[in-house]
Amino acid sequence: CYVTPSEHLSIPDFEDVRQGVIASRIAAHAADIVKGVKGAEEQDRRMSEARKKLDWEEQARLSLDPARSRRVHGQHTTAGSACSMCGKYCAMELVDKYLGVKATKC
Repeated sequence: CYVTPSEHLSIPDFEDVRQGVIASRIAAHAADIVKGVKGAEEQDRRMSEARKKLDWEEQARLSLDPARSRRVHGQHTTAGSACSMCGKYCAMELVDKYLGVKATKC
């Protein structure tokens, strides 16, 4: 069961169904973590490691919608390795720059 963005407005098209299924997968994943399902946190741990390393391709690969992840990142790329949200205030880059230490925890 899933709800599409066009629910009760129109007949859902392929993209509406796709977005509804992805939203359901996110909700199911969150529920698995809350219920303590063995291995449910592994995907999140790997995603956190990729974020810490600013490894955008690995983040896309691990996401529930890799094509959208790549598209959004490509639309908002900044100079340097940080995301457009943090930009020059990226904690990972600042630790490396001022302490000369590659950050091991985010």
